[in-house]
Amino acid sequence: MKKYPLSYQVNTVYFDGKRVRKLPEETYENTLSILKSLGITEVMLSGYVMVEEADFDMDDETKRVGNLLDSLEMKPAQHHGLAAVYAPLENSQDPVIEKLIREVQYTANLHSPVLVIHPSQYYEPDSWSRHVGNPDFFDNEIAQHGIDAVLSVAAHNLHEAGLEAERLGVKIALENLDRFEPMGSAELLPRLVKEAQSPAVGFCLDSGHAHCCGHTSVTQWIGIMRDKLFTTHFHDNRGARLQALSEDRWVSPFGIDEHRPPGFGTIPWMDVITELRNIGYANTVNFESGGWQEMPEEEGYRCAIAFWRELERISQCSHEH
Repeated sequence: MKKYPLSYQVNTVYFDGKRVRKLPEETYENTLSILKSLGITEVMLSGYVMVEEADFDMDDETKRVGNLLDSLEMKPAQHHGLAAVYAPLENSQDPVIEKLIREVQYTANLHSPVLVIHPSQYYEPDSWSRHVGNPDFFDNEIAQHGIDAVLSVAAHNLHEAGLEAERLGVKIALENLDRFEPMGSAELLPRLVKEAQSPAVGFCLDSGHAHCCGHTSVTQWIGIMRDKLFTTHFHDNRGARLQALSEDRWVSPFGIDEHRPPGFGTIPWMDVITELRNIGYANTVNFESGGWQEMPEEEGYRCAIAFWRELERISQCSHEH
């Protein structure tokens, strides 16, 4: 039976509203131990970013964490960073490229094969960290310069970062944001990846974003991404039929990005696994969620893993018959 390598998110740093800070090792060493005991040797790391100040040396710390995982005979499946891909056209793009390259280097320090970033962050000196996926910004840029010019500049920046990524053996995966952020749509994101013209620039499939927005399904995204699908953010939600009023930007008019474990929402996971097999996806399946909810940590992970393995088994049996 085809079994995908699995990976779960483990937090090693946090943002306190002002700075990125290190978590004490003892706060995550038990989770690492549990995952390894259950046969999971890959993890998703996040937070080593260029969008906020840190109270530690990011270069030294990413090297330390990479070596720590080596010593445990574990490794990162991906590093979820944040970095701008674009600056206003009247400004220099050099700071964007510089920061993208630093994110790639941090990812290599962690010994991670993939850097995941959002495609809708932009850079403005002294304030860029607060400008994340602002639709008004991109609407204004597009109105002033045209969508082709905006995409061309962002693609050039990604191409330049891709050169360093190739050198270091890292892939840059852009996440579908669907209706949450403008550059992450099914219309624009594939154009951005194509125009980057880099074997190191591709996609990260976020199942939750697709499902709760209800515009492009998870399986449709798989068909769009195909051989450029480098990694995943798999998690569940109750879809476009669950509506709520909230100021949280991860609530759309169509649904809520709940980040539930697979099986706790309405994503048709059997169809998802079938489509992954149809495109020949052979990389790690990364879950941007934890184990099953309201259970002790070890039991929650055990159930989540068993549930996914059963889905893989049934999917393969259905395919064979």
